[in-house]
Amino acid sequence: MPCFPPLERLGRREGSGELTRFYRPDRIDYDIVVPDAERGLGQWTTAGVEVVNPPQALIEGGGSFNGEALRAYASSIAPRLRDFAEQLANHQTDTSAHRYASYQTVRAVVRDAQGLLLAEVRCDGTVTIPGELDQDLRRQFIGMINGWLPMTIREVDRSSYENALTSLVKARRVVDAMLREVVGLAAGGLDPMPWEKVATAMQTTPVALDSWYTSPDNLVN
Repeated sequence: MPCFPPLERLGRREGSGELTRFYRPDRIDYDIVVPDAERGLGQWTTAGVEVVNPPQALIEGGGSFNGEALRAYASSIAPRLRDFAEQLANHQTDTSAHRYASYQTVRAVVRDAQGLLLAEVRCDGTVTIPGELDQDLRRQFIGMINGWLPMTIREVDRSSYENALTSLVKARRVVDAMLREVVGLAAGGLDPMPWEKVATAMQTTPVALDSWYTSPDNLVN
């Protein structure tokens, strides 16, 4: 079962009853995808580690990151991750195609002192924090439901199948991303669900769910 970060400590936002998470980054792992011939999938392998400088990792005035501050800090890692990816691309051929491909096969992972994942960063600046629904994904999902997805039926009625298929593939990607996000929230939230119960809700087995969840995104169709 994937490992999810425990809460370092909890607090309540002033003037509200909402619980706020606090995090203390310790290191940044730079991961690359290594093919797994036996499973036919790619697996993340750490190729480099950057130690977090404590004074820079803490918010001004001391203390630990809240979710918003952690997301901003993690976003600032993206340029260094792209440099890392481009170094990998240069070992092959310095072309835009190789560079783009290298962007898809690297990630940065912010971890705490116990080695637990606090945030995942991609080259495009996307940040995923276990336990918090990604804001961009939230907007994409709502936009899909209230906007372009219902128009797919009209495209089918008009026999505009190419447009309908394009919309459905886009919807599939959004839903798959939301599934992955909610699985992480369910198994690593304030009241974690047992992995077996998450698998049951997903109508699959724990082993199959683990294989799907831990595989790199967009590498296997």
